[in-house]
Amino acid sequence: MGKTVLSIFAAALVAALPRVASAEQISVAYNVDVGPLTMTVVKFSLDASDQGVRAKARIRSNGVSRVFSEYSAVADAETRMVNAAPVPVSFHLVREKADERKETSLTWAPDGKLTYDPPIKNKEKRSRVDSALAQGAADPITAILRMGATGQNPCPSVHQVFDGRDVFELTLADKGQDKLQGNDAWNGTVQRCEVTWTPIAGRAKDKGTPGDSYDVAFAPVAKLPSGATLWLPVTMSGRLKGLGFKAYATKLGAGKDAGGQD
Repeated sequence: MGKTVLSIFAAALVAALPRVASAEQISVAYNVDVGPLTMTVVKFSLDASDQGVRAKARIRSNGVSRVFSEYSAVADAETRMVNAAPVPVSFHLVREKADERKETSLTWAPDGKLTYDPPIKNKEKRSRVDSALAQGAADPITAILRMGATGQNPCPSVHQVFDGRDVFELTLADKGQDKLQGNDAWNGTVQRCEVTWTPIAGRAKDKGTPGDSYDVAFAPVAKLPSGATLWLPVTMSGRLKGLGFKAYATKLGAGKDAGGQD
């Protein structure tokens, strides 16, 4: 589930814009349900300026799932804005499961050169990853901003992403606008997309992990300092390892306001 959430947020929520504050500070909380149970809770926050964005995502197992596997992950990222376009600067991910702790750090130099730690020890695997990274992959959080900070419909679009272990592609197909009702955080206009996750290089590709696709609804939650609309996912659904899941925003805060209404 952690891979799914990061892929979309790695993975990875128009009419209500006058009621939403600017996005200098914004936070979104999500539940991820498998069947009738909430298995994972995600909290995403960002601070934005004309120069760039600092963002954090926290993922934690919830409820009965903690009995079987207590999992948490915290990702911090810094992104700079170049001509209003998000450019990755740094990404740090800490994953903890039981007594095991793993850290991943990505750093982009001003010329765009990427260094990552820990390094990939196997020479052939490292070569495949480095070759894929030459296509200009961004970290998962910068990818979210590339989807949602252009001010335009986030789909159709294609994004190359690297989380320190996998290079993957997110392809967003336009499924039209709709009205979302009954959500705790957002009720109003959304843009529905089909998001396809495809491994390009790294562990998932080496293991032959097949691609996945998810239905995602993006909402225009705020205005960035540049004046562009910020779109973020507010719902997501699909299947993971044969089980149906749904993710949905439970709380949205932007300045003093939260959510949107038509």
